[in-house]
Amino acid sequence: MNRERRSLLKAALAPLLLPFMTREAQASVPLSGISEIRIIQTKDPARILERVSAPGFAHSMAQSTLAFIIESYPKGNLPVWKMPLSEIDLHSRIPEICTHVVQGVLRHASIYPVDPCWIMGQMMAESFFYEFAVSSALAVGPCQFIAATARGYGLVCADEHGQPAGFARREDLEPEFEQAGAYRTQMRALRKEQPELFGSPAKLLRTLVNAQAAGKPLSAAGTYALALDRMDLLQAQYATTRDNCRLYLSENFKDRSIFAPQDVAFFEKFDQRVLYPHAINAMVKMMAENLRARGGNILAATAGYNAGLGNTDSKYGVYSAYGRIPNFAETVEYVSRILVNHHEISRRIA
Repeated sequence: MNRERRSLLKAALAPLLLPFMTREAQASVPLSGISEIRIIQTKDPARILERVSAPGFAHSMAQSTLAFIIESYPKGNLPVWKMPLSEIDLHSRIPEICTHVVQGVLRHASIYPVDPCWIMGQMMAESFFYEFAVSSALAVGPCQFIAATARGYGLVCADEHGQPAGFARREDLEPEFEQAGAYRTQMRALRKEQPELFGSPAKLLRTLVNAQAAGKPLSAAGTYALALDRMDLLQAQYATTRDNCRLYLSENFKDRSIFAPQDVAFFEKFDQRVLYPHAINAMVKMMAENLRARGGNILAATAGYNAGLGNTDSKYGVYSAYGRIPNFAETVEYVSRILVNHHEISRRIA
């Protein structure tokens, strides 16, 4: 629940609490108009593999991606990078990224074939191909993996890099990751304790307003107010620790490059999420697994990458095999952007 809604709920709770408080006191590429995307992707890898294995495919995909970016962002700063295109060497990054995407698609085709142009569009939505991108959820790298997910694919992550003292900068901030995790756990527990308050705030607000209008304050009003105050405190504490975690990461990314051998050696031991071979391979594998779990439904598989695969479950008969897009604004926006990115990239491929 956002702060505006919580503030509104608190305002509604205040007069309801008064009777209880009193009572308590008393007691550039040619464009095609068509770019094919099958929502239910085939599990037969032959079609994708034939296309991806064609000579020069990775190069064509890189040129198409660059053309889309150059045409779409001629002025101003690029998303995520917060710098103009002229100051970013995407001409070096994009071709290498495309090579690793193609390699990942070929490597994991036996799990489920993945459209490489979709992966490029997805990475564009995730990080705009910025290797040092760090999200508000502490997802890192071009593919934006949180640490728990990345470790599930065998990647080394900064919060548990396991190197001796003196290896990383600002070691004083390393405990902040554990503290941030503790706050997230407490917030999840609080949401579970008060599902109506944090899950259906509009419905609860209506109930509170109606009770106030009827002069019958709810007995749970005090509990709701305390829960809202507790959530505000936890979110403020989490924001502080999260910012410290991001500072720790930025200090260790500063003045380093994934194209410098000595820095690559550091990142191999510090955080592999920033390195193309590790991150892109894990992304393609995760998408292949999601596609297999969702019967080839590319939309549900992609929503699962953003919101967690469990949130794409569908309980309704024939639909259960294909999953669904959860009703999360962020996830709907995410999938929508990737659809457009895929269209613009694939229609430029010669």
